[in-house]
Amino acid sequence: MIIVNGSQRRQHAALFEQLYRLRHDVFIKGRGWSLPSSGGKEIDQYDTDEAIYFIDVGDNGLIEASVRATPSATASLLADYFPHLIENGEPARSPTIYECTRYIVRPAVKSRNANREAKAKLLAGMLEWALSQRLSFIQTVIDAATLSSFVEMTPKTIPLGLAHPYGGGRKVPGGGECLAIRWPVRPDVIADIREYGGWQQSSFPQAFSSSEHRAIA
Repeated sequence: MIIVNGSQRRQHAALFEQLYRLRHDVFIKGRGWSLPSSGGKEIDQYDTDEAIYFIDVGDNGLIEASVRATPSATASLLADYFPHLIENGEPARSPTIYECTRYIVRPAVKSRNANREAKAKLLAGMLEWALSQRLSFIQTVIDAATLSSFVEMTPKTIPLGLAHPYGGGRKVPGGGECLAIRWPVRPDVIADIREYGGWQQSSFPQAFSSSEHRAIA
């Protein structure tokens, strides 16, 4: 797995070019989301120098999974657009909370086990990085219908409130329902996710030793 800081965008231009085009295909073409795009690439205001990109690249050089994490203190979709999803009194922003967006899992092998393994490798690696940074939580906004899959990955999943409607794309005329969740950044949560995917080894250290795209966090 590759971990890249947003400030490395020019240094790894080809990787980011592929990532932004993949995001355009998944979120704009595939899901019909109304997002800003240019030249077949989807880039938004949260693609900052402080953003951290966790990217799993297959042997053929193609991205099979990715997620973006941003410091909630300065770059939070939840705080900016969905503050009503937090109904338990917790602050949307904190120096020890990062927020995940643009989550994609597309393993080359199409099977239930391959999908679970790809999720576990990506998300466990992200949490291992978060643990190394001494963060307290990872938070995100999800489709309400997918809550059970996150709880299946770890029962320590924390909903921050009830589901609320949001504007959707072509396949959800009038919108859908979303909610906000948090994962505690703890070894037991990482262990839950690894067990879910049958992914026993650590994803995090490999990102620094086996790839030319090294994280500078």
